[in-house]
Amino acid sequence: MRPGRERPRRRPVRVAGARRGGPVVVHRGRAEELAVQLPGTFLDDPELASLVPGAEIEAAPALFVAEMLPAGPGPDGWTHDDLGLVRAQGTVLTAPPSGEDPVPVSVLDAGERLFPLFWSTTQPRTGRTAVAGALYLDPDLAPGTGHGEQVALCRERYRVTAIRLSSRLSWRPEPPRHLDGVPEHVDEGLMLVVGLLPVGVTDTPPAPRSG
Repeated sequence: MRPGRERPRRRPVRVAGARRGGPVVVHRGRAEELAVQLPGTFLDDPELASLVPGAEIEAAPALFVAEMLPAGPGPDGWTHDDLGLVRAQGTVLTAPPSGEDPVPVSVLDAGERLFPLFWSTTQPRTGRTAVAGALYLDPDLAPGTGHGEQVALCRERYRVTAIRLSSRLSWRPEPPRHLDGVPEHVDEGLMLVVGLLPVGVTDTPPAPRSG
């Protein structure tokens, strides 16, 4: 995404979201790898379509809110799995509108991470809350875009560690298929997941995840 690029904000479709109750009990650090979904809606974006393992990208992974959960008494934090399904707890803030776009953007402060929020069918909220959903890459949050500059504090530089095709059918899981790049099309029943590691962090074996 290049500065000055303007277009209507698109909405992700068929992003697989977690719908699991219960409080967030695992705190994740900023240095850990993120698994984020790349919805088929955005496969035509030149920058995202050019991703390959080892490439670097400036991104603000967004959180697609599938369900609101009651905030627990524990500390703020977040947890996610290898499909990018996430639960997070923290304080929802509102990023002020930019000069180009009058629409404010919600941001979840989950302790060591700031996630831009897409509310899907839920009503936007502010204050302390917990959410369940999925992390995804949105080209409309790229540097130089109106929404992207609103959430600039959420953005980091990442290295792509893997690109995987995984099954959406949790009752019939199959091992993910590792790819050398982003495909032009993803079949129904599959999801494209990109592994992102903050630049400067050394690869380590992934720890078991709950979520």
